[in-house]
Amino acid sequence: MMAQITRRTLINAAIATTGATVIARFSHAQEIVSNENATAIAMGYVADHTSVDTAKWTKKAAPGGENQKCTSCTIYQSIDDDYGLCPIFVGKRVHANGWCNGWVA
Repeated sequence: MMAQITRRTLINAAIATTGATVIARFSHAQEIVSNENATAIAMGYVADHTSVDTAKWTKKAAPGGENQKCTSCTIYQSIDDDYGLCPIFVGKRVHANGWCNGWVA
């Protein structure tokens, strides 16, 4: 016997699917955060985590700092292998291998 699908289940599934589709569609359209962005400057953002000035940004110089990059940050939301979203840089994509002082374990 086949299980019945309730109206509530159907509506919840439709809302979830629509939300995921909208996020996926528009997240690729966002511009990539640049090193000249005011927030990027304030947070020490770089597109390549190996190029961080560790004399200035000591968090990256601390033990385990070599593993700090956007993809290992708790607040990073992956889009694909190259880019993701970060709530620090609202409306912009960040490089997967980037780093900023807002990195969270």
